[in-house]
Amino acid sequence: MNLYLTKAGRLRRKDNTLSFEMMNIPEESLLAEEESEELEYFNPDKKHALPIETIDAIYIFSEMTINSKLINFLGQKKVPVHFFNYYGNHCNTLLPHAEQLSGDLVIKQAEAYKDPEKRLAFCRALLDTTFHNILSIMQYYARKHEGLEESIQKVKAYQQSLFSFNTPEELMGLEGNVRRVYYSCWEVWLGKEAKNFKRKYRPAENPINALISFINSLLYTTCVSEMYRTALYPGISYLHTPQTRRFSLALDLVEPFKPLLVDRLIFNLLNNNEITAKDFRKHTNGLLMTDEARKKVLGAWDEVLRRTVKYPALNRSVSQRRLLRLDCYKLIKFLLEDQEFKPYRIAY
Repeated sequence: MNLYLTKAGRLRRKDNTLSFEMMNIPEESLLAEEESEELEYFNPDKKHALPIETIDAIYIFSEMTINSKLINFLGQKKVPVHFFNYYGNHCNTLLPHAEQLSGDLVIKQAEAYKDPEKRLAFCRALLDTTFHNILSIMQYYARKHEGLEESIQKVKAYQQSLFSFNTPEELMGLEGNVRRVYYSCWEVWLGKEAKNFKRKYRPAENPINALISFINSLLYTTCVSEMYRTALYPGISYLHTPQTRRFSLALDLVEPFKPLLVDRLIFNLLNNNEITAKDFRKHTNGLLMTDEARKKVLGAWDEVLRRTVKYPALNRSVSQRRLLRLDCYKLIKFLLEDQEFKPYRIAY
């Protein structure tokens, strides 16, 4: 399971496991970029023992005091730690020493990046599955609502044109066109909340954009955690340009999962009124999710990751979290054995 810490406090090693001690800090201190001087507010009555053996990754969303003993301990237990800032944006990841190392695989990753045909084969397979998964959602709602057929045909036409584009940059543009059509349909099943919806990153000026950005960050960090369990080098990507401050390969691998894991969760949260406009408050020129709303989203996200689906290739059910690692293994076989890369897709 994942451990989500949304309150400020102190996390430390104690008796060969974890201990979290909650701390009360004024909100203005959480907003400050410099280190807070208010560290005397530890509450000894709010200590929690956390069994390290059941934790896959730790997510920290508030000010946290840690020390080198804890970092060494988490490294021994192979537990990644993901840090988010006050606004809910992922800002850093602490990864233990790699479980698996393969210089041969890193060389193959670099060679594939330099090989236009191999790189394009990966990008096309990735986007073909992404478009397929987007269409699966549109087809699902088309069975319940009218007025989606024209948009479905547009996305299908874009999908069929994949082989007309010969650079990752052109394919990224094609993906942008597909998502614009896809987002224009959200009003059909979300109602006025999604009227004239357009994707805007920072600042998020409406609840839907805020939810997409936050849960996309959760998906990205989940992929980073799963990729860490393999020998893939996260800094070499193919659809997205390799970056210096992000694990850009994770940006590639999460694309097919955004419709399946992120978007469907957003639809459930909004359609069931589990998250409403009241769960956000204005801050500068954007919106911030309240702490209670963030807890709801994190709880729902953890359920999504633990939900199981039938995986035909293994003839058994696996968690949706494990699907990300299985796609990592598919990429490794694509790089080392020239097996066709087929990311996970669902049926219409």
